[in-house]
Amino acid sequence: MNGLENLSVLDILRSIPDSVVTIDADRRVIALNGPAESLTGRREADAVGKPCAAVIRCEICGTDRCPFAAAYGGGETATNFNVMLRDEGGQTTPVCINTSPLKDARGAVVGVVETIRVVSHINRLIEEIRDQRNQARAVLDSITDGVLTADREGRITSINRTARLALGWEEAEVLGRPWHHVVAIAEKDVPPVTAAIEGGTPMRDREVSLRGRRGETLPASLTVGTFRNPEGDRLGTILTFRDLGEIERIAEVRRSRTPLAGIVGTSPRHRAVLDLIEMVADSDSTVLLQGESGTGKGIFARAIHQLSARRDRPFVKVSCAALPEALLESELFGHEKGAFTGALHAREGRFELAHRGTIFLDEIGDLSPAVQIKLLRVLQEREFERIGSNRTITVDVRLIAATNRPLRRLMQEGKFREDLFYRLNVIPIHLPPLRERPEDIPLLVEHVVGRLAARGKGRGTRLSPRALAILRQHAWPGNVRELENVLEHAMVCTHGRVIEPQALPESLLAAVRAAADGGAPAEPTPPPSADARDADASERGPASRHRGRPAAPRAPARPPHAALGRADLLRALEACAWRRAEAAGRLGIERTTLWRQMRRHGIAPPA
Repeated sequence: MNGLENLSVLDILRSIPDSVVTIDADRRVIALNGPAESLTGRREADAVGKPCAAVIRCEICGTDRCPFAAAYGGGETATNFNVMLRDEGGQTTPVCINTSPLKDARGAVVGVVETIRVVSHINRLIEEIRDQRNQARAVLDSITDGVLTADREGRITSINRTARLALGWEEAEVLGRPWHHVVAIAEKDVPPVTAAIEGGTPMRDREVSLRGRRGETLPASLTVGTFRNPEGDRLGTILTFRDLGEIERIAEVRRSRTPLAGIVGTSPRHRAVLDLIEMVADSDSTVLLQGESGTGKGIFARAIHQLSARRDRPFVKVSCAALPEALLESELFGHEKGAFTGALHAREGRFELAHRGTIFLDEIGDLSPAVQIKLLRVLQEREFERIGSNRTITVDVRLIAATNRPLRRLMQEGKFREDLFYRLNVIPIHLPPLRERPEDIPLLVEHVVGRLAARGKGRGTRLSPRALAILRQHAWPGNVRELENVLEHAMVCTHGRVIEPQALPESLLAAVRAAADGGAPAEPTPPPSADARDADASERGPASRHRGRPAAPRAPARPPHAALGRADLLRALEACAWRRAEAAGRLGIERTTLWRQMRRHGIAPPA
């Protein structure tokens, strides 16, 4: 090369934006361009003639990895040497070195040209992409739905952990395979899914039957979408499926564990009760459940216990109206051996059994004065003595009480202690009767029919619209309990799967007809007042009050001319143990009307 040619080459090398270092046969620097000066920290005038290892300071200098020999001795270009350079302060910089032989005009190799590119930003970009990919994989693997992606030709490009477990494939086995080799579906589902995947037609929540690698069937909800570039060109497909069988299993577990599982209803009054129950469940405050018979006070009491911190402790229920006074006191507080005739052994009371748990006293309005005093002490001091013992027993229980009687009126009449009432009435919860939430009847019907069908109660599985309309018109004096009995009767008496009106009990149909004939509104009539119920209890006498059987709310009255047969009257009276108020409610007539009909047919109460 002559001087002019060399000058031109060096000028060209100096104009290159990458760092360029030319090295002679003795591995000494011939020239540095501006970027190389910045990279090495050496000016060209100081670097020329110095060994290249002293100027470049590369981690492979002096090793057999150095590409100088291959470029100079072999005349070969060596590319993409990713190494680290060190500056004078010891700081490192990632670079990529490409080495080419430097030849003269005759083609003889006279040196080496090294092009050095700093790749810090490229490495950072690669690291960011790798992090994003790892994050995306972690997100996809955490999703409970199965997710697969495919390219425009329908070949699988990714599969998440849920899909691998559900279908039985490993990722390496599916990448690049056609989608239908991995996501096998029933024949009838193939056309729409194929159109969605290969034609780009979106498909959402289609129920399909997938087949796993080992031939097992998986009921699933499949969604197919398309992802595109900013210009709108289709790049591929994303398939998402949800295991419907797993969803049902989870729902069943939740239903079995949810304390409110058996409490059905969405009406505002019903929801307000549920919200209040969930609010107070975690406290230890005494709860007083008030409501008519059949509104589910026992179910709500158990739900409060199950939602509380005492859920793993005993839940003890006592019906205060089912036992005579002496026996009730023994049941609640226990007794010692020989405390009374028949006490052959010492026995723990229900309060002791409920220690650290919850005790539910149902029909608490029927407690005798003596038992009321002893219960008041338990609530105030958390202690009592067994019958026939002077040893004080301390207990830790939460009390839930329930009644369908007007405690305030009983308190005013001196039949219920005022101090006990206020101890019980810490958190009062009124359970609305069914007639005040008729919008819940369809949900209750579906729930009860499903539960009874699961127990093999009859052939009917659903109600016809006409039958459901009749149920919505009824007053439901027996509330949800009456509804359950009506539905069981209808399921047993129906001839097919659909329950028609003729399968409903005749007494219910008669009550609904009476309401229509008498011009009464189709919506249920309000219940009798607490005073009226209490007056009726007084008419039945002390024994009835002790049993805690309040008068049933009246159904809409029959017109006076609608006379009843003797057999009808006897059936109703016998079913209600000759309690006239309840029999009148069952027949849908006034109590005075029932009395007149009894006299007309010569029916007298049994002696």
